[in-house]
Amino acid sequence: MRYFLFTISGIFSALLGWGISQFVLDFLRSPIDETLPIKADFIILPFVAASLAVAIVIAEIFSSNPTRHKANFRVLPPYFWSALLTGVGAGLAAAIFNFILYQTPAPDWMVRVVVWSIIGLFTGVGEGVSWRFRSIEGGTDKAKERIWKSTWFGLGAGVVAALIVELIRDRIELGGYEDPAGFSILGFSLGLLLSFATSPSYLAALRAGEGFEAIDPKYGGNREKALLKNSQLRFVTMDRDFEDEDDDEDEDNDENNNTRNNGIVIEEGLSIQLPFEIKNPIVIGSRDDADICIPNLPKKSATLQIEGRNFVLKCNVEGAVQVQLSRLSKGGKVTLRHNQILTFYHKNSRDKYYRFVFYNKFLDPQA
Repeated sequence: MRYFLFTISGIFSALLGWGISQFVLDFLRSPIDETLPIKADFIILPFVAASLAVAIVIAEIFSSNPTRHKANFRVLPPYFWSALLTGVGAGLAAAIFNFILYQTPAPDWMVRVVVWSIIGLFTGVGEGVSWRFRSIEGGTDKAKERIWKSTWFGLGAGVVAALIVELIRDRIELGGYEDPAGFSILGFSLGLLLSFATSPSYLAALRAGEGFEAIDPKYGGNREKALLKNSQLRFVTMDRDFEDEDDDEDEDNDENNNTRNNGIVIEEGLSIQLPFEIKNPIVIGSRDDADICIPNLPKKSATLQIEGRNFVLKCNVEGAVQVQLSRLSKGGKVTLRHNQILTFYHKNSRDKYYRFVFYNKFLDPQA
């Protein structure tokens, strides 16, 4: 789905940019004199480059958080405008190079390679930089590596697309549709190669959802807290380490202090990175030694283990666990797939539950 989303976004955004540029060109042309005082490339290339840059950034944000669309729309605006400006700048730079190179003896195919490489390069840079600013890994070496990968893959996509278009032109008569066909190929190449450049950072994770909402004591909330107790498991949704904290001043007054020191509190939106290898199955339940200790569940609701490269969930109590819409029987096993919803029911009430979303293509651990 990720590769499909990126490639479709690339194709349609390139065509959208080209279509808007044609509308603007028609509007700017005088009804009497159809000549344009400015080269058409200075209109077409900025619109196409801006559309591509915006589409790739949007595709990355929504593929990183596929189940939190409202949050994505809240996060999107600053990156949308940044990508738009980056794309416009890339298009103008490409148009300038295009104008200069056409004044030289350089062949048309070489001009196209240079111009489309500039568009691809800036699109890759824009995607990598926007990811760095919104990612919890923005200050790490992984962010620098991501920017370089996006840049080089974007540059390569421009070169590949230009060469493919030249090969097609030599063999197929496109009948006046050279530009939309060419820009479609550019969008496809950028989407496909950048989807590889922005490959997953983590193997798998559980993101806490409904049922893990934080309760404010000021409003009468005293619900027991769900805790993460296995040292092999860690949160990856915040830019700080989760460590046990001893607060001597509040020790006598905070009834939850001892509970907190026995594990890390799980709250909605936090994501638990699952280890690449586990010696013993991960126990999910309410017993004190459970790896993921959740109050009001059966003592050992389920276990999670790795079989090959797959995570397998086993239900230990009849009807206590549901994967998507399927309630599991005791002993039932399910090989988990990306984006599936796991529901763990209270032991005394089927109207109350906790939910996780499982990721095996965990792209960016944002809350």
